[in-house]
Amino acid sequence: MIRRCINVIKKNKGSATSGSSDNASLDERVDIRYDNANGDSLFKDINIRPGLQLTISNSQCPQGSRTVHEIERAPISLGYNIRHPIRCTITHGRKKGEIFERSPGNSVLSYLPETSCIIETPPCEQILGISIHFSVDTFRGLFNEVPECLAKLIDKPRASHPRQHHFYQQSPFNSETFLILQQIMACPYHGEIRRLFIEAKIMELVALKMVEMGDVRQPEPPNWTHRDTERIKEAYQILLDKIAHPPSLGDLGRQVGINRNKLNHGFKQIYGDTVFNVLRNIRLYNAWELLLNSETSLVEIALMVGYNNQANFTNAFRRHFGKTPNAVRQESLCLCRTHKTMCLSQKTSPHFEPYTSP
Repeated sequence: MIRRCINVIKKNKGSATSGSSDNASLDERVDIRYDNANGDSLFKDINIRPGLQLTISNSQCPQGSRTVHEIERAPISLGYNIRHPIRCTITHGRKKGEIFERSPGNSVLSYLPETSCIIETPPCEQILGISIHFSVDTFRGLFNEVPECLAKLIDKPRASHPRQHHFYQQSPFNSETFLILQQIMACPYHGEIRRLFIEAKIMELVALKMVEMGDVRQPEPPNWTHRDTERIKEAYQILLDKIAHPPSLGDLGRQVGINRNKLNHGFKQIYGDTVFNVLRNIRLYNAWELLLNSETSLVEIALMVGYNNQANFTNAFRRHFGKTPNAVRQESLCLCRTHKTMCLSQKTSPHFEPYTSP
């Protein structure tokens, strides 16, 4: 088990820039520490600038993992599950922990002061995800006028009413977001140019999240019970286990004891979309990873993720991502060759090296 402490640390007053609210974020930094060396094998923490930290998780995990996140003075965080599912148990003080299931293709925006989070991943081929941590002042500084959807999250606290509210919003991310995440993972640049490139991509992710948060969410259905939630999670796990040959919507509902309409509504509440769309997204994101990280043929990939022929797979992939599977594979190969050439010419390793600002 890895224990990971995430906090926003204020610098000493003597090092602060006096008198300017524009430089308020320079007084803070996001501090991430581990209780043992195993954290470095699972997480790569990259300091972008004061008050802004990027974390990339990219590792093999055949036994699964369990990470305890201890948060006191919290950052505002954006998290993206690119490949792996997780179970997140969030505990505030002595309250009973709340459990959230996040599937591949899900994102979360959160602010969780004085919180303990247990993140568990099942045995899987690869953990692949990105999280971004802003100090509250840095995040607020992105906007000349705070968007209405964020007013309660980043409103300026008063001394008499310190910020103690918690925020956790989970939803699937779209293909545009997925492409930006891929660009961050495959960034071919180095040094200051690398930092600038990644920071620009982070700003794009924030903008897309703001667009998404403008959407109206469906209210929770009446008479919804904890057992209903467990049935939805059970149905989701069945889809994961049978991605190539999933049951029909009616059969899936019968297996978990819930009707079709409630099943779809529950998926929208917990996973952000209908059963069909959640399954399709998982299939296509898995296909994307196979295109990038294996030499498996397009026909085999189509069958592995549940399409009965390559033509149907290609059409679905192009509608979702705006390009064909073959185009994605060729672009990946081209980028790898370019990156390798650059690294050889600069006599540097082609592997990802976190940027740390001086």
